[in-house]
Amino acid sequence: MDLLIINLVFASVAPLLFWRFGQKALAILQVPFVVVMWALLPEMIPLSSPKADSTFLWWALFYFNMAFAYLALGIGLFRWANRFWREAEEKEKGIM
Repeated sequence: MDLLIINLVFASVAPLLFWRFGQKALAILQVPFVVVMWALLPEMIPLSSPKADSTFLWWALFYFNMAFAYLALGIGLFRWANRFWREAEEKEKGIM
């Protein structure tokens, strides 16, 4: 259950990462899905008996949001690596 909550928080932070990286359309597109995912969470907690349709909808939203979260993480890592490599190339040009 803790990994589920960690992934929920990670998926919820993804719109902020998209906004930070200049992908405002993706951030705005993902916000309603994150809100619905959190709204349906009480039906998924083991203390209640989830309905079949809400279970499928929740897991579909969860995987959709996780895909977007990993896309945001990939964009961030790509930008970090690009900046790191650019600095390394500038240092090499300065040495030669």
